[in-house]
Amino acid sequence: MEFVHFLELIFVVAVLLLVGIPLFGKFQYKKLVEVVNPENDEYKHLLVRKEETLISIKELEFDLSAEKISNSDYQDLRKKLEAEANEIIERLDQLEQGRKKAKSAR
Repeated sequence: MEFVHFLELIFVVAVLLLVGIPLFGKFQYKKLVEVVNPENDEYKHLLVRKEETLISIKELEFDLSAEKISNSDYQDLRKKLEAEANEIIERLDQLEQGRKKAKSAR
């Protein structure tokens, strides 16, 4: 009877090893605190802002077609959103050029 329990124990350990090794074998320890790169964070933030601005322009066009806003309001808001989008794109270009220069310097 003790021999059967011993075999059961060996079987359970073998199954745990077979399942556990693939799960935890490639487990990488992550750093609890990562170094913050403000330039990278700004770049990500600007990408999100660019997408939000472009979506706002599309929504504005939809509002005009649905006659929710007047044509003069549409023109004013469109100019503001396009100006904001242009500023964001220019800043993104500056950051990308800075990244390329930093890469080539390495």
